[in-house]
Order: sequence, then structure tokens, then C-alpha cells
Amino acid sequence: MGPEARLHRALERSLGRRGARRLRGRVLGRTHLLPDFIIIGAARSGTTHLLGQLNAHPNVLEGPAETHFFDTHRYTYGTGWYRLRFPPNKARRRRYHEGLHPVLTGESSPSYLSHPNAPARVARAVPHARLLVLLRDPALRAASHWAWCLRQCGETRTFREAVEAEIGPPGDERGLRVPPDKRPNDPLVVRRGIYQPQLERWLTHFPDDQLLVIQSERWFRDPPGVMDEVCDYLGLPRRAALPRVMRNRNKPHEPFDEAVIERLREFYHPYNEQLAHYLRMDLDWGRAGGAEGDAPGG
Repeated sequence: MGPEARLHRALERSLGRRGARRLRGRVLGRTHLLPDFIIIGAARSGTTHLLGQLNAHPNVLEGPAETHFFDTHRYTYGTGWYRLRFPPNKARRRRYHEGLHPVLTGESSPSYLSHPNAPARVARAVPHARLLVLLRDPALRAASHWAWCLRQCGETRTFREAVEAEIGPPGDERGLRVPPDKRPNDPLVVRRGIYQPQLERWLTHFPDDQLLVIQSERWFRDPPGVMDEVCDYLGLPRRAALPRVMRNRNKPHEPFDEAVIERLREFYHPYNEQLAHYLRMDLDWGRAGGAEGDAPGG
């Protein structure tokens, strides 16, 4: 164990974990950058891959995936702790000396989009950060999120059971509800696909021109074209070649129940129509593609 680790261990013993992290952040955090951009969601919509492509840009200093600072207890550690997740200020200065400009850094935490407290917290800490949102067909997003939970979170319900916990069985007209037996880590995979209220919450704290909405299906089909759009939005030089087809890197999972997918498409239809009008976008969700494909990360 090195001297820095020993010091941190001693601080934890005397101040507790939270106190030690806050102190370390206050002392060292000012020597690190804050993010210039944040990919805020949606979960299972390609956010991890987008951050990876941005981190590979020569004008971008590599930033972290899923700090979950603004939507978990980590927020109590303070902004200094958050800054320590990012490159030091001197790394940007080195890039400037190499003739690169601008030099940005950023992060991706796809649960920020749906978290009720995240918009105000981000606005207080990094009010000038540019926000990127990937929105995926919500029926397929829900299926992908359930499959991820099956692999990573100990989910034991079938896809049908997870969906019916939120909208009831076929014929139930009571609409969306929070399950009475909701577990602490229940992701509420159906609720997260109602995007407009989530976007409106962010746009009460940020102006329209600080938030870029991208349809995930465009990102899956044409990464180079979308990347050009993202670079223009962030003020970065456009990159050279990117792979045009994104490879499915997810592990195999149980086949989705197509009847549940179709029921979800019917459920989301009025929400999607309202969202298309709100965003002035042509959302082609449900008109092409099946449930078997999946987003490569994020």
C-alpha cells in the first residue's frame, strides 16, 4: 500500500468514509477539471458507446462512465470528490501546448435523465455543461433494460412479469402504477420510457440549446453521421472514420416475448406521439426492427 492509500485509510478511520472523501475532494478537487459535457441517458440506449467514441477523439480528455454522482448518495461527498473522477487541469494545458483547441472532457451516467433531483444538482455544479440525450424505442429499451437486470442485478422475474408489475395484465385499464411490492433497486423499466416529462424536468434548469436529443436508432445505423452532429454541437473538429455498423457486444439473453413488446408499443403510442410533437422529430419507433437486436453498451 502506497503512502497516499495509507493516508486515505487513516482519514477514513478518523473521519469516516464520507468525511474522508469530502476532505480529499476539498483539498485535491480544485486541481481537476469539471465536465464540459454529460451524457444523461437514456439507459440502454447506446450511451456507453457514444462516450467511448468521444473519449477517443484527440480533443477530448478521457472521462468516466457512470460516476452516478448526481443521482446517488455520492452527491454528499461534494463537488471536489466529483472533480477527482476527471483528468487534472494540467492535462488540458498539455493539450493546449500541443496545439489542440478546444480540449473537453465529460462523463456518461444514463440514469441521470430519469432521476428527479439530478437536473437541479447538475445545474448548480456545472451550469455550462452541454447535455446529450439518446432516446431509444421505449418498448425495446424496456426489454433491453430487463435483460441487463437479469444478468447484472439479480432480476428473477420474466419480462412479462416485470412489465405487468407496472401496467397490469392485459385488459387492465388502470394505467401506469408503481408496484406495491417495489424493491429498492427495481428499475421500473416501463416508466423510464415515458421520456417527455423527464426532458421537461431538465429543460426547467437548462436552455434548449444546451441539450441535444439524438434518436438512438440513428446512432445505431449511422455512427459517423451522428458523431459529426455531436462534434458540431460540442464545438469539436469532426473526426475521420468511424465504423458504420455497430457490433452487438452484449451477451446473449433470453428471447423477448413478442406479445409483450407489442403490448408495450400500444401502451407507449400516445406518449410517443406527444414526444414527437414536443421535439419536432419523426420518431419511427415500432415501424421497423425487432426485439432481438440490442444496443452495444449503455
